[in-house]
Amino acid sequence: MSALPFKEDEDFRKHNQKAVDSAVEDLRNFVAEFESADAQVADLRRDQKDLVTVMKSKGYDTKALRRLLADRKRDAAELAEERELVERYQEMLL
Repeated sequence: MSALPFKEDEDFRKHNQKAVDSAVEDLRNFVAEFESADAQVADLRRDQKDLVTVMKSKGYDTKALRRLLADRKRDAAELAEERELVERYQEMLL
């Protein structure tokens, strides 16, 4: 038993072309939106860098500020446990 071939009439070709056109449009929209979001992220990163530069010009330690920001993102219990361990290790070395 062999498979029947697809019909090759004008309606079928138009239908397929509409499907291809729709897929092309979806891809174009996706790429445009993704690139726009990527540009927004780059702008925000640049703004963050500028904020750090301002704080540095005011005399703040930017390494400490970055650490502060990183710690604020972490879970409080996890951070407290890590700090406790660091203190224990420091006591053991002294």
